[in-house]
Amino acid sequence: MNETAISLGPSARRLAAVGGMLLALLSFCIGGCGFQPRGVAEGFDTATLPSPLFISGIGRFSPLYRALERQLAIADIEIALRAADAAAAQLRIHDVSRDRRVLSVDSNNRAVEFELAESARFSFYGADGRELVAQQDIRVLRLLYRPEQGILGSDREGVLLREDMREELATRILRHMAAAR
Repeated sequence: MNETAISLGPSARRLAAVGGMLLALLSFCIGGCGFQPRGVAEGFDTATLPSPLFISGIGRFSPLYRALERQLAIADIEIALRAADAAAAQLRIHDVSRDRRVLSVDSNNRAVEFELAESARFSFYGADGRELVAQQDIRVLRLLYRPEQGILGSDREGVLLREDMREELATRILRHMAAAR
């Protein structure tokens, strides 16, 4: 039995080296595309957020409270269950609202495109009771396209979109708080 070894010539070795460099360059470029996992968004220092923090004005089981709770847990910030336990600061949510507006209709006069809005009015107080962030409104807008054929899928898409909007609302609130400290 005669076995032959395959040997690469100089041009094949050069091609392999160039291919390896292209792969390395491609992975470097993809790494810089801005992708990041969900959680507290980059761009502010979570170390400046106070702990423990008391959140008032909304119920503990409201969707915005839960979004704030998740974001604060990622940042290792404790949430005080009573105002007396919050030696660090207090976040007051004055108003939370959501809205849905029809943007376009199809030829059968059925709504197919909506603008979804989630908004909150909040203020932030330090441990000494001093107002660090005056009442501010934050609003998150998204478009939802709902074609006639995909009614069931678009209902679920609308629910997921609302959840993402609340997460973004919570992140924006935390950014304002971090900037005030």
